[in-house]
Amino acid sequence: MIARSILALLLCFASVSVLAQQVNWTGEWDSTWRNRGARVTLQQSGEQVTGTYRLYGGVLEGVANGREFQGVWKESGREGRFVAMMAADNMTFTARFGTGEWMTGIRVIDDNKFLGRELDRSIPAMTMYHFLSIMNAVGPGRMELQSEASQLIDFTQANNPAISELDYTQALFSVLNRLTFRVWAMHAPPGGSEASFSLKQAGTEVALDLRMVKKEGQWFISPPPLSVLETARHALEAARPKIQDARLQGLHSPRDTLRTLVRAFSSEGGSLDLAMSTLNMSQLSALAKEYEGPKLARYVNRSLQRIGSLTWQEVPDDPSRDASYVHFEHPMGRIAIGPTVTEHGVIWQFTPETLQTIRSVYAALDNFPPGEVSYQQSPKESLYFQTRDLVSRGYTGLVKQLGPMEAWQWVGLLVVFIFAYGLGKILNMLFYTLFLGRFQPPSEQAPIVRWMFLWSFRLLVVGVALRLSDRVLSFPDFIQVALVTMSWTCIILSSMMLILLGVGMVVSYFKASNVVPGNHMTLVSFTAGIVRVVVVVFAILLLAEVLQVPYQSVLAGLGIGGLAVALAAQSTLQNFISGITLYFDKPIAVGDYCRFGDKTGTVEFIGMRSTRIRTLARTLLTIPNSEFSNMQIENYAKRDSIFLNTVVKLRYEASPDQLRFLLAEIRKLLLSHPKIAADPLRVRFAGFGEHSLDIEIFAYALTNEYTEFVAIREDVYLRMMQLIENSGVKLAVPSVVHYNTDDQLPDKADAQASEEQVERWRKEGTLPFPDFRWQDKADMRETLDYPPDGSSLRSEDDSSAGPELTSR
Repeated sequence: MIARSILALLLCFASVSVLAQQVNWTGEWDSTWRNRGARVTLQQSGEQVTGTYRLYGGVLEGVANGREFQGVWKESGREGRFVAMMAADNMTFTARFGTGEWMTGIRVIDDNKFLGRELDRSIPAMTMYHFLSIMNAVGPGRMELQSEASQLIDFTQANNPAISELDYTQALFSVLNRLTFRVWAMHAPPGGSEASFSLKQAGTEVALDLRMVKKEGQWFISPPPLSVLETARHALEAARPKIQDARLQGLHSPRDTLRTLVRAFSSEGGSLDLAMSTLNMSQLSALAKEYEGPKLARYVNRSLQRIGSLTWQEVPDDPSRDASYVHFEHPMGRIAIGPTVTEHGVIWQFTPETLQTIRSVYAALDNFPPGEVSYQQSPKESLYFQTRDLVSRGYTGLVKQLGPMEAWQWVGLLVVFIFAYGLGKILNMLFYTLFLGRFQPPSEQAPIVRWMFLWSFRLLVVGVALRLSDRVLSFPDFIQVALVTMSWTCIILSSMMLILLGVGMVVSYFKASNVVPGNHMTLVSFTAGIVRVVVVVFAILLLAEVLQVPYQSVLAGLGIGGLAVALAAQSTLQNFISGITLYFDKPIAVGDYCRFGDKTGTVEFIGMRSTRIRTLARTLLTIPNSEFSNMQIENYAKRDSIFLNTVVKLRYEASPDQLRFLLAEIRKLLLSHPKIAADPLRVRFAGFGEHSLDIEIFAYALTNEYTEFVAIREDVYLRMMQLIENSGVKLAVPSVVHYNTDDQLPDKADAQASEEQVERWRKEGTLPFPDFRWQDKADMRETLDYPPDGSSLRSEDDSSAGPELTSR
């Protein structure tokens, strides 16, 4: 059910999509059917569609239902039914006649305005000119031209039942296309009705004998037998095989190069890169090739259009030709195609001399009207030529040459500078108000900072404006190089200044807002410094590239110099690296109290070169990072507790049971204390000292603050003194004791009481040796009051605890 629901939903969307798609049969269609083809003009009004195809005097009538078009065709007293279906791209259709025959069509985007004219066939040269020009223009969307060209052949003399008129027209053209001949040299004998011509292949001896006949005052091509055409085609192919290397395609002869350039601008598959490949730009700089190349290609193409319609078969297609082919000569220069030797072989390109003078040649041909009949598609005009044509129509004086550029280009360049400078000032004021003035008050801004901000946007806008204006103004070669250098220099310098200002504002913001802790500001400052250095170095390298400065040798020299500097500044670099290690390893932080070597103090600053310590004497001690990182650093701020370790020395008069009682009481004291860790904890009779019985205490106070630790230690020691006094023993001091009968001996009652308590433990089986039971430890844990009863700190805690805790 889910799958069915999804399928139904998809079908619903597909139906809505099909219904929403607009299908319109109106337009020009290049149609082809068996043996024939023609331009079909359709007009749709609602569901009714009507059309005509002039070449055969035909009419179409029918009804359109979305993509389907059904109707009737009528032609020369004949008629029949058909059904056509348009493809999903709305650009092609396929039709089937009632007899089962087929027809296809493609929508014509480019309007061939010459169709419908009566072709001039008054002389053989005009007939051949129209035939070749029309066939040269045949392509997708223009297949009706092949039917138009077939009207120039006298098929009444043909005896080729196995091939259609359209296919024969293509076969004849494929042979003529391999030949090189001057169309306007094809003259007929005076008063004759036939003319024969021997058309040769350039660079070989292969030729085709072609006859032309005159009927009713018009000349037609007399079709050679198909076998003759096949023989000629094989001979032409054998004499000059096709170039197989794809890297040489389109440039292997003068004809190929000329056709590649024209088609690069007139066909949908063309591109500027393809057009630039036809130019020999060996005498241009790398910068000029990038920016000047597309314009030079357009100048050559526009000049060729001004000269007249091109017939490729008049241009040599001999790749082994020695001399350059001169297509056009003018006092201002000439358009020539010459051989160029490359690593892949010889290619043909427009010569460097042609590129040097093409602007002057084009200016001389500027007002020359194009040919009346052009079988080539209209070229895709650049913005520069559209603007120039508009200026020329408005005021001719603006296209006059003033030095290296025309008058309107100088005016446009001045306008660009004024506009860019004004826009840059506006952006400066806007961003100064929003950013720089906000993060850095005027009183804190250095003059260099204000100057950088004032000029950064002006330079940036000027640089960008110069780059964009070139698309409209199309500066000549050496002006182009100077302006490109200026524009990229402005862009690089302004971008560098803006980035440096941005880094400075970020650092100022962190310092002012305290978003980053003080111990991390070192890393922020260090990172900002690295970024500044990288930006400046990168900008210098970019400027060197733009200015074409050979910086590779300079970089090599800097590498050797850098090694020398590194050796000289070894200690500084060592401190720097040690500072990075201290920061990322984090053994200490600002504010930590630590011991390093034989000194102690509080860390106040960790820099990239040194670390500063405030000692207990309140002096400031500066230690190089390379030394500091090699010290044994004891960081007191990182401890989780503080070691409490002491030895209690008792007089030898204490009995073993008294010691046992005291040991148990001290253990009970420490286990009960809330500020002493239960584990590890040891209270043991450690041995016999020189003047005392020694009890070792090993414990940890639950604090990392030394001030609190001394208070806890004081409380524990005072409680232990009370326990020692209650146990009937005395603390020992280093001395020599002589006992007399009158000496004050330990209290017998207290001694007897402690011994009796130990005896009771024995009888009850609760003698806490070698240790208390874990149940007893749990019962004893944190049962003492701390701070002790009567302490001022305890009274403050009780008062802050509230009535409930106080009463408890």
